[in-house]
Amino acid sequence: MGGAENAENIVIVGFGWVGQANALALTRMGHAVFYYDIAPPVLRYSGKYPELYAKVIPLRNVLEKDGKSTWYIVAVGDRVRDDGSQDLTLIKKALDSLEPARGRVILRSTVLPQNLKSLEFDFYVPEFLHERHAVGECLNPHYFVLGSKNNLLKVRK
Repeated sequence: MGGAENAENIVIVGFGWVGQANALALTRMGHAVFYYDIAPPVLRYSGKYPELYAKVIPLRNVLEKDGKSTWYIVAVGDRVRDDGSQDLTLIKKALDSLEPARGRVILRSTVLPQNLKSLEFDFYVPEFLHERHAVGECLNPHYFVLGSKNNLLKVRK
C-alpha cells in the first residue's frame, strides 16, 4: 500500500491557459499530472498537443490525489479592479481549498509583491508566459523566478 502514498503526483489547480501550459509541459517531461477546475476548461492548445491532453486527468475533488508526495500548482488568475488594485479573491479561494492538503503548494499566479504576505503557499513561481508560446516557455523558460514564503530569490537564465 505504500507505493500509492509515495507516488509523486502533480495537481494543477486552475486549468486556464497558464494551468494548461504547465500541465502539458510537465506531462511531456514524464510526470503524472492531474487538474482541478471549478469550470469546464476551454482547451487552449489542443491543436498542437492532443496527445499530451489525453494524459492529463481531471479530478472531481481538488484533494482527490492528496498525499505527502503531491505537488499542487495553483494557476488561478487574479482580477484587476477599476482602481488598478489586484483582486486576489479567486487565488485565495483556491489556496484555502488546499489548507488541509498534505502535499506542497506552488503558487503559479502572478501576484504583486505587497500581496504575497496575505497568501499561504510553500513556493512562488510567478508566470511570465506568452499565451501563444506558453507550453514551450514552460519547457524552456526565459526567466525562472523562484521564491518561498520567507525567502524570495530571482534566477535569470
